[in-house]
Amino acid sequence: MEATTLGPVAQAFATDVILDPAFPYGEDLLQFIWEAGLFNADDLHTTDHEPVEVLRAGRIQPNAGPDLSDAQVRIGGQLWAGNVEVHIRASDWNAHGHQHDPAYNNVVLHTVYQHDLDVRTENGTHPPTLELRGRIREAHLHLHQALMTAQRGVPCAPQLRTVDPGKVRLWLERLVVERLERKAGEVEAVYRSLGNDAAETLHHVLLKALGGPVNAEAFAMLARVLPLKLLLKYSDDARRVEALLFGQAGFLEDSFEEEYPRMLQQEYRWLAQLHGLKPMPVAAWNLGRLRPPNFPTVRLAQWAAFLTAGTQGYDGLLAHDVPGPVQAMLDVQPHGYWCDHYRFGKRSAPSSKHLGRSTVDGLIINGIVPYLFAMGRKRGHQPWEDRAMTLLEQLPPERNAITREWAGWGVPATSAAQGQALIELRSRYCKEHRCLSCAIGIQLHKQLCDSGAHDPGK
Repeated sequence: MEATTLGPVAQAFATDVILDPAFPYGEDLLQFIWEAGLFNADDLHTTDHEPVEVLRAGRIQPNAGPDLSDAQVRIGGQLWAGNVEVHIRASDWNAHGHQHDPAYNNVVLHTVYQHDLDVRTENGTHPPTLELRGRIREAHLHLHQALMTAQRGVPCAPQLRTVDPGKVRLWLERLVVERLERKAGEVEAVYRSLGNDAAETLHHVLLKALGGPVNAEAFAMLARVLPLKLLLKYSDDARRVEALLFGQAGFLEDSFEEEYPRMLQQEYRWLAQLHGLKPMPVAAWNLGRLRPPNFPTVRLAQWAAFLTAGTQGYDGLLAHDVPGPVQAMLDVQPHGYWCDHYRFGKRSAPSSKHLGRSTVDGLIINGIVPYLFAMGRKRGHQPWEDRAMTLLEQLPPERNAITREWAGWGVPATSAAQGQALIELRSRYCKEHRCLSCAIGIQLHKQLCDSGAHDPGK
């Protein structure tokens, strides 16, 4: 299992660094406890002995300013609506400079673990202060500490089977959209960098996806030095398309004894002089962590076969709501030279070099789907966004270390959509120990309340 990189709070736990002796768990936990109501709310009073009734705790907001917005509290019989600021110690108000910031003048409640100082707002008033010390259930603190210090890839793995599968499914549905939106942002950045050229953007996205996790950046570099419009100029000439792909990739810079690579080399030199081309460094390619069928030379030969197959080309890949026709278009066989080669000049046992189904599905999942979603959003074309999601729901999940890990913990992916959601969960939440932002982590805390674990903290 891959090593886990801990976030700063988790690292603090792992090395026994006490964040604050008063509440050694971090302010984010205290904010979460307040928002979720995970404290004893009986007979609440401010530090000035005014009764407090929490009608709405507010919503944690990540922007500058008070921690929670849209709160409603009744203090001494008076209803207040506004922001709540949360600190471990009341004196943190001054330590963070809030006494000089007018953005904190509308704080209706200052919630703290320990009240050690009376503070003032910028306009000179005392914000009502509520102390939570002695009201927090220790079970929540123990659970949080266990999640933050877990060394496994999925911090909550031992408790996963206790969570309602329906709630997990709903969370995954949200996460697949979150992942699509993030990847769409990456596609849109490429689109802007290419002067809003949609065709060239698709070329970049597809080639990067073709590279897989090992050679994604090398294929992206190739897309930059070999524009689609140049490839399409020779799409009716398979030899020249191969010469351009292999030449710009830097694979035709050696001396060859075999006739086929020498022919491609000669063709590339003529095209390079004609179009002023310069190849990328061959050192950009990584072959060391790959099985031979995944070598970039094989992938380039397959892509040349796709570009010259006489199908609808790139546009045809976007036109279907079901994977079958797209899979058929990408099911190509490269030039016969590659039947018994994985690299130039090194003969191997004959084998089929078809673009395999898992590779084709990976191109759809990591190339076509993000492009459809991004451009659909960019152009306000909802059918493309819907098509992206439909394709994910109909494709099988990718088989990789992350999806296998989740299956081992009892959460198998049944579609590419769920697979993408689990990858997002593992890489963006579990790896960073963002358990307080994860619906599963939140549910585990809620289950403690439902089970009767209401012991107040010390």
